[in-house]
Amino acid sequence: MELEPDIISPTVVSATFTPDQTRMPFLESLMVEKAHRPISFHMPGHKGTKAPHSLLLEYFGGDLHPADLVEINKNIDYLHSPRGALLEAQKLAAAAYNADHTFFLINGSTVGNMAAIMGVTASNQKIIMSRASHRSVYGGIVLSGAIPVYIEPDYHPDIGFPLSVSVEAIEVLLKQHPDVVAIHLTSPNYYGVMPDIAAICHLAHSHGVALLVDEAHGSHLGFHSDLPQSAVSLRADIIVHSTHKTQGSLTQSAMLHVNDNGFVNLARIAQVLPLLQSSSPSSILLASLDATRMQMATEGRERLSIVIALARKARDAIRQMNGLWCYGDELVGVNNIFAFDPSKLIIRVSDAGFSGFEASSLLRHQYGIEVEFADVKHVICSITIADTESTVDKLLDALHSLTRQKRPIIDHDGFSIKPPDGLPLPAINLRDAYLSTKTRTIPLNEAVGHILVENVIPYPPGVPLLVAGEIMEQRHLDYMRYLIDKGSTIIGMEDLSLQMIRILDA
Repeated sequence: MELEPDIISPTVVSATFTPDQTRMPFLESLMVEKAHRPISFHMPGHKGTKAPHSLLLEYFGGDLHPADLVEINKNIDYLHSPRGALLEAQKLAAAAYNADHTFFLINGSTVGNMAAIMGVTASNQKIIMSRASHRSVYGGIVLSGAIPVYIEPDYHPDIGFPLSVSVEAIEVLLKQHPDVVAIHLTSPNYYGVMPDIAAICHLAHSHGVALLVDEAHGSHLGFHSDLPQSAVSLRADIIVHSTHKTQGSLTQSAMLHVNDNGFVNLARIAQVLPLLQSSSPSSILLASLDATRMQMATEGRERLSIVIALARKARDAIRQMNGLWCYGDELVGVNNIFAFDPSKLIIRVSDAGFSGFEASSLLRHQYGIEVEFADVKHVICSITIADTESTVDKLLDALHSLTRQKRPIIDHDGFSIKPPDGLPLPAINLRDAYLSTKTRTIPLNEAVGHILVENVIPYPPGVPLLVAGEIMEQRHLDYMRYLIDKGSTIIGMEDLSLQMIRILDA
């Protein structure tokens, strides 16, 4: 049976702890257990000895079952009550990322955002947050019962997306809502753009509130001085990292960092995480976090120097291609953008006659290139430590080939429709709407004027157009039709055909 935690042991870097970043204590402990594994009469059912199905074996590229170790009789340190090798691994991660405390996550940054919000807010307490937040942030609001106070989107005139938030807008909201207990921001976002986190952090702390930062796309920032500073080093209170997104850990593995600024109860975070994460944590995911931390701590600067050079090469080359543009440092200083991660390639393809969705599909099916995501006007590509001159050259060759395709006369207006101005009209709070049982389903075309009880989220990048508790207006319906026509996906709706939608049954 699984071991349940009897003492919550948050990761603490003590004064006597001397980090040796060349070690991987948790992975090393797994290697010892794997080598001396006794005959098993416990889970998992494959017991590490039954080989996977041949097709699964082929997919894995080897037999992973012997590595699928679980915590039994304290033979492996337990995620929800770490005392040994895993505790040391988390201490090493805290030191490597310049945090005071670090928790390993096996349910991605999604669970990190939820835990951050649940850890600092209670039901009916207010939290300032960007409207352009990932859906996991909204999930945290539903679970906590907090009341969101939205920062109104500021759409970039060229990119057509709310890339950043202003310090002044947050200051206004803090004055309007003196009972706010926290601020949640996304930095960097899908596009690699960041607000002035240092100034916002100072502002938050001067008002006695915590700053939570979804830095899922920026886990690499702290390992090279030519990259913008990480929110960890800037002393935000809780920072969530998708270690798998821009580093080398396995998908679904992530980290949550906490800084001791006096605004976060560490024990509460440690209590919330077991509510949200599996009680049967994957050793494989945890080991990948341990190994990735070691590699970044010891080789990160060298590897990221290559990333920066490759991205610079790609950006310069794309800017020379007919009909394409790749944004860069010119973004900084416009629309409250304070910094930009150069490893993100925001490639505008609309001037070449493509929507981002069309270009993404062509790159995949004709050239074997998979982009990070696409919007109406752009494709976004991430350059990471896995890239080489060869992979970047293949991307550039494919983009160059696209520009040689003959396209019809460009309808610029068709690429310039931005989301509706202003915030949607709220009717009831998000949690009450989301959990309401008094609902009915109607055709989407008849939803104008009704209160939704499900979310409408264009994806990617996963920023809600409407959330539960808000009123559908004609402008929202028109924008949904426009996105669907351009090839975007809408998630959050129960009806995957996007013909029906659930509303509050008054």
